[in-house]
Amino acid sequence: MPEVDAVQSRIEQVTVFASGARIRRVATVKAPLPNRVRIVDLPLAVIDDTVRAAVTGGAIATAIRAGLTTPAGGGASEETPDLRAARVRQEIAKSEVQRLELSLDRLVHAKVMVEDPSEEAPAAWGAVLAARRALVSFRAERQLALRQQQAAAKHELEEAQRALDVASERDHRSGTSRAAKAHEQRKHVELDLTAQEGAGDVTIHIEYQVAAARWAPNYVARLEGEGARFELRAVVAQNSGEDWTGVALQLSTAEPDQFAVLPELHPQKIGRRQAEPAKRGFRAPPAGAETLYADYKLRFPDQGSTRSGMVVGSGYPVGPADVALGAPPSGEVWDEDSSRSKDAYEEQSADMPYPPSAMPVAAKSMARGGKGGGLAGAIAGGIAGAAAAPFMLAQQAVSKRRSAPEGSAAANMRPEPAPSTPTPRLDYGNLRMQGPESAQRGLLVPAPPPDDTGASHRVAEAIAVILRLPLPPGHHASWVHTYDYAFASDGTVDVKSDGAWQSLALTARAGTAKIHHVAVPREQDDVFRVATITNPFDGPLLPGPIDVYDRGQFLLTSEVDSTPPGGSVDVGLGVDPLIKIARNAEFHEEVAGMLRGALKLFHTITVDVENLSPRAIDLEVRERVPVTREGDDDIKVKLAKIDPAWERWTPDADTPQHARLRGTYRWRVEVAPRAKKQLRAGYEVEIAGKNELVGGNRREP
Repeated sequence: MPEVDAVQSRIEQVTVFASGARIRRVATVKAPLPNRVRIVDLPLAVIDDTVRAAVTGGAIATAIRAGLTTPAGGGASEETPDLRAARVRQEIAKSEVQRLELSLDRLVHAKVMVEDPSEEAPAAWGAVLAARRALVSFRAERQLALRQQQAAAKHELEEAQRALDVASERDHRSGTSRAAKAHEQRKHVELDLTAQEGAGDVTIHIEYQVAAARWAPNYVARLEGEGARFELRAVVAQNSGEDWTGVALQLSTAEPDQFAVLPELHPQKIGRRQAEPAKRGFRAPPAGAETLYADYKLRFPDQGSTRSGMVVGSGYPVGPADVALGAPPSGEVWDEDSSRSKDAYEEQSADMPYPPSAMPVAAKSMARGGKGGGLAGAIAGGIAGAAAAPFMLAQQAVSKRRSAPEGSAAANMRPEPAPSTPTPRLDYGNLRMQGPESAQRGLLVPAPPPDDTGASHRVAEAIAVILRLPLPPGHHASWVHTYDYAFASDGTVDVKSDGAWQSLALTARAGTAKIHHVAVPREQDDVFRVATITNPFDGPLLPGPIDVYDRGQFLLTSEVDSTPPGGSVDVGLGVDPLIKIARNAEFHEEVAGMLRGALKLFHTITVDVENLSPRAIDLEVRERVPVTREGDDDIKVKLAKIDPAWERWTPDADTPQHARLRGTYRWRVEVAPRAKKQLRAGYEVEIAGKNELVGGNRREP
């Protein structure tokens, strides 16, 4: 049975987030099953911590690892076949031109006459002249033939150079995904398989995340009378180093990686009251851990170190030198000098993302003057080292203030704030227990990082290309995470790894669209068409542009706001030239009151609508009447006859200046085809006869 088997895989599904993507690959392993399977030729952009695997068939995976490999030189191609053929053609044409130029140069500068070294008598002058003429004629013919060949060779060179440019441009536009070069590295994933008896072929699914990917939504609405076809599209950009060819694509609104802390639930018991459990904190390491290596030290006295480590009950490494210096197996471990450090530690331990059990050991070691091995063990363990650095600086500042005389500058100085260095998370997957022959035996030490020979730098550059990529006009890549949803494509799609936006059609649904007209004749003598489209998808509509087509003709590009499933979207379709509207106003004043001390200002508004289209329309006409300030009894506004009746209208809360719009009403009427309709409204303003409204008593233009 083979020990390790290298297999190829193909991309099956891709889920793109607002930042990043999750790739799902599938591979088949033939029987007999090996003990270890290596899935090769993965891109460098793979985030190792996100690799997951599932095995279907007669085997289970017991371990999974991600690593770097350098492909063999024979299996790696420096260039694509088309580009390599074009380059060879260009080099051949260039060498041919150089050969012909050299031949012409030799022919032109060749001597026609040379001295005869023989002692024979010269030939007759006629024979010499004929020979010279034949030689000159031959050189002219040869020169003419070489120049013709040179012209053809230069033409071939131009064609070869043009073909090379085209192949290079095609190769550049094809994306960054290609076979690794001989000196480049690729990622791989290894799985340890445990096969069942009689197991046959198995299928392996692996998932991993990449960071160099983004997407933004856009839409298309195709109106056909009362029906509408709503299309969901998107622009996707990725620079992961591999092309997504023939994959099922999902576009998710969720965050790919979000840290969350689960709440700690306290048990609820029915019965007698019990004492509250002790708070979780530092536990002293068990005594006698050094004796675990006693037999080894007797057998190999020159190997290892007396500072052997151990793993306490919580799983964090500490130094046994702290145990040897008198730390009791249980109870209080803080001495008099470190009591203040304990208080300082407890104040900040609630906000620290590192384990609390490592900090008291470090503080106690520093209180002893740095003679203990607890801090060294914690740093070597790679778990509390970065977290202990701010604590060390604070402890040193406290020690300086204690040792300084009273009244000195050192005693009054405030401790300098610790540098804000990022604290890494506890990466348990990369911790390795050191062997007994190591100076750090018994400690959990981070595995040394592999030599990626610049791979991480190339991945960072690819991510930077995506992050710097500006969105197309009108697109939005940020939305409210009220709930998360994934939009799936109806079929398979291709997305090149070129770091540029690519427009994709995902899915389409049939919906309903109701066309109505809106007019505000007080402000503008135009009637606008508005389509109210119901969201036909099971998920929400995110903010983005929408292209509107009416019976196959493009109308305009509008905007879509966040819309829940089943909600409606109002899309403006522009001015309808077949609907005419005109607004006229009349005004007159009358004296009123018993003593004729009041003045009534009568306003009459007339709106004439004419429908020139062959279809009936639903028209909404919005109007506004003056309103008084609260508490102002000197002015009264009353509505007069309204024909037909209207209703009060309040603008949406997100409309600009909606809070300032008061006294708004609207007519909602139906206008028959090629018909006219008149709307009338009146109101009166009553003021004292000695007063006059600011700006004039006439309130209508």
